[in-house]
Parts: sequence; structure tokens; C-alpha cells
Amino acid sequence: MFIIYSLLYLILFIIAFFLLTIFIKFKIILDGEFIDKKINGRITIYWIKYLLSVSVSMKTKKRLQILIRLFYIPIKFSISLKKKSKNKKSTDQILESKKDINRKNKKETDDKKLDTDNKITKIKLLYIKNKSRIYFYKELFIKNILIIWKKHMQIKLTKLNANIGLSNPADTGKISGYLYALPINLEEKNINLTWDYCNKRYDTELQLKIIMKLYGILFRILLTWIEVNRYKKRSKIDD
Repeated sequence: MFIIYSLLYLILFIIAFFLLTIFIKFKIILDGEFIDKKINGRITIYWIKYLLSVSVSMKTKKRLQILIRLFYIPIKFSISLKKKSKNKKSTDQILESKKDINRKNKKETDDKKLDTDNKITKIKLLYIKNKSRIYFYKELFIKNILIIWKKHMQIKLTKLNANIGLSNPADTGKISGYLYALPINLEEKNINLTWDYCNKRYDTELQLKIIMKLYGILFRILLTWIEVNRYKKRSKIDD
């Protein structure tokens, strides 16, 4: 009996923990730099900041650095983006392979044209047959996505530093004048712009924070699922 009670308490604790944690906001922080024509980016995803977080950064185009924090325990590893170099072929082999590819391509072009025509006609017939259903799903998903976007998501620009210089200094002056003439306080929007009238450059530092309410998103997904099931039942009755 003790084992059964302990298992029940454990299940209840897990359910209660899950119900509480869906009210904690899910956050994504995007950091990016483009300085001296070099890209440096990082994405940090965390749900409960010190319980579960994932950070993905790319300082070079060859490797991704990944840091996962789970219950304060850091787990680091990297993924190589560079493809392994294949054995170099001789020029004769390359020419022969190109000829074979060209021959195969010539034979396959006609078949591909026929296949594409048949596929297009099938897609058109399916669209005509299921036009009302496609329209319903499209309207339903667009409506719910817009509700999630407006009510349950928040995108905040936390930092934008840019040093801009065009090839023509006069164009740089024009753009800076247009921007400063706008009725917007750039400092309040966390935007800091500097201008280079001597060199051409587009150095930028950007940080975005995306906050999502999990309970609202899950609720909208549940409502969408209910509406889809209702529509399926109605369509079966109509048929």
C-alpha cells in the first residue's frame, strides 16, 4: 500500500507542477551582431530560467555552440556545419560523370514534364473537390494565429545599435535627416544610431525578446482542435 500511495502522490505532484508551470512565461532572446562583415548570433530559449534553458550561438560559419542548463547543470557541446570534403576525382572522371548526368537529364525531362502536368491537374481537382474544407481550415488557423500573436505573444526590441555609412556621404546625410525628422524618440525605443560619413559600413547589434504565454497558446490550440473535430463530424453527417 505504501508503494501505491507514493506513486499516486508522485503523479499528483507531477500534474500540479505541470499545471503551475504553464502559467510561467516562455521566453526567447535573440542576439545578433554584424560587425566588419562578420556575423555573430545567439538564441537563448528558457522556460523556467534556472531550471531549463537552451542557448545556441554561432561565432563562425563552421560550428554551432550549444549550451543547455537543466537544474543548474550546464551541458555544452558543438555541432560542425562544415561538410566533409569528398575525395577529389580526376578530370576525365568528372567529364564522364557530367556526360552521364546530361544523358539522364535529357531522358528524364519529358517524364518530369508529364509528371508535373499530371500532378497539377490532380491538385486542381482536389482543390475544387475540397474547396469549402480548405477555406474553413485556412480561416480557422489564421484567426487563431492572429489571436495568439496579439494576446499571447510580446515582441520587444531591447537593443539596436547601428553604425551606418553609405558609399555616398550625401545619401548618408539624407537618411539620417529623414530618420531624425520622424516624430519618434529613438532612445525610448532602445535604438542608437551613429553615422559614418567616410566609410561604407553596416555594423549592427540587435537584441530581441519574445515572450509567450503558454496557457493562452495551449488554450487556443485546444479550441482549434475542438472546432476541427466539430467540423469533421458535421461534414460526415452532410455526406
